[in-house]
Amino acid sequence: MPVPSILARPKPTYWLSYLLVMPLAGFMLAAFIVVGGSELLGHKPTRAEILTGWAVATTLITLFALNVDRRKPHFELTETTLRMGRGSYATVIPLEEIESAVFGLPEHTPWWFRVLRFAPQSRGTHQFISMTRANTLFIRFGQRRYVPLCLYYTWMQNGRELMEALRERLRDKLVGAESYTAAEVKALGLAKFNRVGVLRGLC
Repeated sequence: MPVPSILARPKPTYWLSYLLVMPLAGFMLAAFIVVGGSELLGHKPTRAEILTGWAVATTLITLFALNVDRRKPHFELTETTLRMGRGSYATVIPLEEIESAVFGLPEHTPWWFRVLRFAPQSRGTHQFISMTRANTLFIRFGQRRYVPLCLYYTWMQNGRELMEALRERLRDKLVGAESYTAAEVKALGLAKFNRVGVLRGLC
């Protein structure tokens, strides 16, 4: 009996967040460009110029973010493959090509990241990233490639279900944290989650 596919992608509420985030990002960009440019040119910006700059900046940032988010946060687990992304930008990993997997990234992180937990302003960020690292499935596959996969996000529809199903499919390939090489520990100090990487140098 065929195993049903699991598709993980952002929930509708994720897209609604654009209504709050993008105008703020556009305002910051417009302020930098309009105010900074006016200082250099010795020109005091008018209200209309500021509003126009804000609208243009917000539109450009929104279009760029939509183009990225439309393709990248899209994951599908089929009976034989893990597909990351959409269309021509997708990376398809045959499950049979996965060599091994480890649940949880190495504890080693850069010193400046470890310092974040002592500052009240950044403690939440440190806790979130630490939790993400602890719940990431590190997948090794052909040609020294790897991907730190974590879809345990509240805004990701079916993310948890896909992760649990993938762990079950790879149960015979799961190994312990002691299998991490020095090159992998170094590469994962600042992990790029849900993106394919290639190990450089010696293991």
